[in-house]
Amino acid sequence: MRTKIVFGLLSSLLLLPTMLFADIVYQGKRVQEWPDEARPTFNGSNANKPSFILARTSATQTQSHYAAPKGKIYSLTLLVDFSDQKAPVSVADVEEWLNKEGFNRDGCNGSVRDYYLDVSNGQLDLTNEVYGWYRAKHPKSWYENLQGYTGSDSLMKEVFDYFDPQVDFSRYDNDKDGTTEAINIVYAGAGQTWGQGLWPHSGWSNEKRDGVKLTHHQMTDMPGKFSIYVFVHESGHMIFGWPDLYWYGDYCTMGNRANDLNPVAINDFYRADQGWIPFVDVTSEDVSLETTKPGEVCYRYKNPARPDKEGLVWSYVRNTGRNKVLKGSGLLMQHYDFSIGANSSADKLGLRIVHASAAGKSTDNVSDQWPSPGSTANTFFSYSAYPEFSDDKYPAIRWYNGSKTGLKITDIGTPGETLTFCIGGNCPAQESSSSTGIASSSSSAIVSSSSSAPKPESSSAVEMKIEKIAFDVTLPIDNNYAYVTLDLKGDDVAKILNIKKSEIADKVKFYGVEPDGSLNSRTTGEGTGHWFDKDGKIVAWDPNGSSIVYSNADISTMTTKIGHMPNKVYAGDSFTVRQAVVYENKQVTFEITVTIEQKTTRISNIRSLRRGKPGNVIFNALGKPVGKRTDSGELPDLPKGIYVEIVK
Repeated sequence: MRTKIVFGLLSSLLLLPTMLFADIVYQGKRVQEWPDEARPTFNGSNANKPSFILARTSATQTQSHYAAPKGKIYSLTLLVDFSDQKAPVSVADVEEWLNKEGFNRDGCNGSVRDYYLDVSNGQLDLTNEVYGWYRAKHPKSWYENLQGYTGSDSLMKEVFDYFDPQVDFSRYDNDKDGTTEAINIVYAGAGQTWGQGLWPHSGWSNEKRDGVKLTHHQMTDMPGKFSIYVFVHESGHMIFGWPDLYWYGDYCTMGNRANDLNPVAINDFYRADQGWIPFVDVTSEDVSLETTKPGEVCYRYKNPARPDKEGLVWSYVRNTGRNKVLKGSGLLMQHYDFSIGANSSADKLGLRIVHASAAGKSTDNVSDQWPSPGSTANTFFSYSAYPEFSDDKYPAIRWYNGSKTGLKITDIGTPGETLTFCIGGNCPAQESSSSTGIASSSSSAIVSSSSSAPKPESSSAVEMKIEKIAFDVTLPIDNNYAYVTLDLKGDDVAKILNIKKSEIADKVKFYGVEPDGSLNSRTTGEGTGHWFDKDGKIVAWDPNGSSIVYSNADISTMTTKIGHMPNKVYAGDSFTVRQAVVYENKQVTFEITVTIEQKTTRISNIRSLRRGKPGNVIFNALGKPVGKRTDSGELPDLPKGIYVEIVK
């Protein structure tokens, strides 16, 4: 018997009474979270994909609580209309809505793909392939009037049956574990009744096609005008397994429906759990003056008695960009407990906001939480009103067993490009301009050298002995963060530093090197990684900015992955970037010259690119080689689909 789970979408008015919480429906019963057998998973090995298909992988979080896909994820979107509700837009319109960079129809801030590229720091490239429109067997009203979600269940089976001859569903099993990750049904017209018929939701079934299980899918309405919130929100359920965050407020797209056209970012706790930004772990013994940028890192303070279950997290959230709709800026603190499955109205939630203006119970700030839309300036910790957090200052903030947390944060500054604060409550004032603190990603250091690097300002600095190892790397042009893996010569590095190769990861410090030779400890790429501009200067990831080339090093293996920003390089371009490891007074600088040589071509219409250069290798959309062009330049015999051609 086929079963189905449904994650319900928040009402567009957000005025539903408490008993109508849009929970998950599993085997006909409403539950609070995905059961273990239906939780989305992702095996990130991608062992059979060539490097140009893979995007970057994160080293900041090795084990996530939710499914954590990386790189380019291919998603299938199937379009369906009805005799009483005809398709309001074209297939090409839908493709742009989901995939086009800078999509702005009807006021949208980018496409669905743009949204996930933004919140993931470029680490998740959700690319939708679109088929349709299919005319359903019954009028839309027929499906809408069936009891519960049986109408959507019926339409789902009907749509899968219709598109089965056209679609290879196994293409959308991105990690080759036997299940698809993202299948979307977009139907013409608006959802009618919460919890019934075709109301937008994320669901699960036992359907199996082309040798894979079509377990997780979502259904989104298309009323005629474009917005991206619903598709983004339901994708969060379907792909990652994130729950609806009731009694949470506007501070995450998995919480309230704050803005349809420019959805709020995924909260920084979930982003760090995915490895999109680093976690910075803090203990009660730490004392540090911190400087951080919005969304740069997520600080985590674990409950020592339950370190794998409960803790406090905080980060700098500023009401710009994806978070523009929020009514304040500052440190946003959250209390999490993974042993709590529900996020409904109660003092104990799986994830709750710690309001700076409240004593810490859900009843203290009802107006800021679901079902009332909400964000307030008084939620955030900042200099103007709420410059510190401690057990004494917030007596209701306790671990859920009632014990004190032991966390103390003071001297929280004024929100701006950066925000400073003190961990431990005993930071000397003079450290404010020089402290590297716990979060090395938010500070820089200048180390002297025996040659041309700047002299250090600190009187405690020592003369550095610097040796350079040079590399030459050739990259293909690609639209998916193409990278190659480079061996950083760990044996040679260990010999120079006079330590064992196995000790490198534990003993050395890793830096990016600016063009003037100064060492920069701020991580702008993944893990121990950096983005560089055309002159080799370290910059932040920004597809619309100056970031061109990245080098993401793994010190445990002494390798680095080097790639480029899509649409920013040309054949023949050359860039030189530098990174370094430092141990005591010895430094090894890796000088990497990157040359752009090959080009790749995306083939979406086989007929239009029938002829090309003989010998060019053709890959399918999942990265498997499917043949070469013949001696006369003809493509091999290929079924309908999307391919990538390596151009010699």
